[in-house]
Amino acid sequence: MRTMVEKQSNGKVGYVHVQGMNDGSFRTVYEEVIGLSYDKLALIVDTRLNGGGWLHDDLITFLGGKEYMKFAPYGFKAEGQEPINKWTKPSCVVMSEGNYSDAFIFPYVYKDHGLGKLIGKPVPGTGTAVWWETQIAPTLVFGIPMIATIGKEGRPTENLQLYPDIDVDLPNNEFTKGKDAQLERAIQEMLNAVKK
Repeated sequence: MRTMVEKQSNGKVGYVHVQGMNDGSFRTVYEEVIGLSYDKLALIVDTRLNGGGWLHDDLITFLGGKEYMKFAPYGFKAEGQEPINKWTKPSCVVMSEGNYSDAFIFPYVYKDHGLGKLIGKPVPGTGTAVWWETQIAPTLVFGIPMIATIGKEGRPTENLQLYPDIDVDLPNNEFTKGKDAQLERAIQEMLNAVKK
């Protein structure tokens, strides 16, 4: 996917996939965004098929950076700014029906904070924290809903479907042939954002 974004945006837009809402995924996001995408003008955050965890606040804080200082060594303008450890440029989130739990909460909060557009398909409201129990047979695991997340609506976010700003289908027969309409639309949106 990164290669596709790089090619279709002429190197202007970065891409990162948040595979899960866990520490390992955050380390990958940080490394790829601050490393591979540092010089990009915009960023696509792909959360599709993410099973959840508890990472929404880390991602919101990381993607919601606001530039407050530039660097000028010896009076010359230089690349870089403060904060250097957060994303401060335009971004968007690609999401799908396969997002679950914290992969619902993250785009919900991202939209609520006005950080950028949501692109893809609606995500079912599944933002309840769950206590997972493994049985004697380790293949049998079940979850006990424990803590509801209450959003701006004043009610639990469970069963509160989240709609994208831009609804884009992803036909399986096209996707299996390498065509990703959701990602293509995200690239278009990010290129439009950097023209402004």
